Amino acid sequence: MMSTPSIPPFLVWLGVLAAVVLAIKATNTISVYLRPSKLRRYAHTSRDGRPPWVLVTGASDGIGKALSNELADSGFNVVLHGRNRTKLLNVQSELSQAHPARSFRLLVADATQCQPEVFKDIADQLSDLHLTGLVNNVGGGGSGTLFATLDHYTAENTIEIVNMNALFPTLLIGSLLPTLVQNGPALLMSTGSITDAGVPLVSAYSASKGYLKTLAESLTREVKIAGWDIEVLHLRVGVVTGVAGNKSKPSMFMPSAPVFAKAALARVGCGSPVIIPYWGHTLQVAPLDFMPVWLVDMIIEYSLRDIGSVFTNTPATNDEAAKTK
Repeated sequence: MMSTPSIPPFLVWLGVLAAVVLAIKATNTISVYLRPSKLRRYAHTSRDGRPPWVLVTGASDGIGKALSNELADSGFNVVLHGRNRTKLLNVQSELSQAHPARSFRLLVADATQCQPEVFKDIADQLSDLHLTGLVNNVGGGGSGTLFATLDHYTAENTIEIVNMNALFPTLLIGSLLPTLVQNGPALLMSTGSITDAGVPLVSAYSASKGYLKTLAESLTREVKIAGWDIEVLHLRVGVVTGVAGNKSKPSMFMPSAPVFAKAALARVGCGSPVIIPYWGHTLQVAPLDFMPVWLVDMIIEYSLRDIGSVFTNTPATNDEAAKTK
């Protein structure tokens, strides 16, 4: 009778270790969605009785508008930021009717322009408020070509993308951080993207969102070192409908902006500085964490091959690049 080959002990222990790692990852992921929100911890009045305020950038529509609505419902007065005053006035009117007990203020500033004096002016405009929250939601792919190799982007469009998604949030945090520290406990939230892991054909956008994610991780450690009572929370966002450029019907994997906003604020106090707040997006991304890099690359390249074929076959000339803006 032939004996069954025995499994080497090191392979057994390797399997056990892999199972433990997977169990820990799964537990940590699930726990994010089970913990109660601590959002109202930051909706506190000042010592002299002033009500709490939160600044939401990119609040003219989509996720920013939905977050503003939810924050007002949770006890915050809201500073609505955008670059179009008319749109902001419409949002202000709508939110004021929905939340008559709340106050709303407008902050008009172009996030694609990052002159130093802009941020000093913003800090001055908000100096009379008891600011206990900052939501860096503004972002996007800019006004130029989408889904193209980097040589098809003009320098102006690339600067616009990087300014809006990375530089503007960074400088805004720097200018308002002393206020948040003074008014703590405070919340510092940023809206990123699941494309932050190096997605091709949106290189400047993907890299900018990756920067924002790393910034949140760095700030989390800085806050602990400094002993400040500030929670840093970075949201990795998948496809959301009801936003500029996407008015599709919501689905399990593509929530509406209001549904996403509720999910995002429900994650406040979850204990992790970087999360995917909507569970449907997690289901889409989680399998990639367990795949080898070569397989992930193959899936991404296959998914985007048809979209980018018009740009990837022929490098752009200087004249062609200038026309893509």
